[in-house]
Amino acid sequence: MSLNQFNLICILFFITIISVSAQYGVRLAYNNNTYSNWENAVNLRSNTNKKLLSPGYQIGVDYWFKLKKRRIEFMPEIFYSQSKTNYDGTGTLEAIKANAIGFNFHTQIYALDLEGDCDCPTFSKEGASINKGLFFHFTPGLMQHTTTATFAPTSSFAVNPIKHTVFRVGVGVGIDFGMSDFLTITPIVSYYFNSSMAWDEYLQSKANLSQLQFTLRLGFRPDYGRKRFR
Repeated sequence: MSLNQFNLICILFFITIISVSAQYGVRLAYNNNTYSNWENAVNLRSNTNKKLLSPGYQIGVDYWFKLKKRRIEFMPEIFYSQSKTNYDGTGTLEAIKANAIGFNFHTQIYALDLEGDCDCPTFSKEGASINKGLFFHFTPGLMQHTTTATFAPTSSFAVNPIKHTVFRVGVGVGIDFGMSDFLTITPIVSYYFNSSMAWDEYLQSKANLSQLQFTLRLGFRPDYGRKRFR
């Protein structure tokens, strides 16, 4: 699959989400990225000691649906992320930046209320909020990751941007806080593992990106409003 085809699929998915009259969410995330092999190679090559491509920032949109008889919920998401490290004054290398567009399939399991009849948002039901709102998630995904190195104008060295199709999987924990019948706020802490990426042209090494991610999800329930007016 080419990058353009992948982007087209993600855009069509995004249009579907915002056009349907169902339940959806917006996700804002902070990524603590670790590119261990690449970071060591860049620092050695440029005589620096900088954290590579961290922090990073991410925005995503998801669509919500669930099982009927179990509190297991599914939230397919498309996202865009970016990060950049500047190396001003360290030689020919000026900056390295990365961006990615991808797809996550979040599966949330409410282990403390697995057999509950909760029709989210959770705050509208009786019971302890931690029992109703706490969940664990498992998330497989796929992304197109692009890395670009920028060099000083006086340098004759140049490398092309590199693109990788990356498979990923994440695990984490979160809790739902209901603000109204229309809005739920959910903080989530996750850890993601990603398949390896080679950068032979510049660093002659591979990196397995790992991410500690802090997410704030805003969940919207426009269907609640429609039900009230029927």
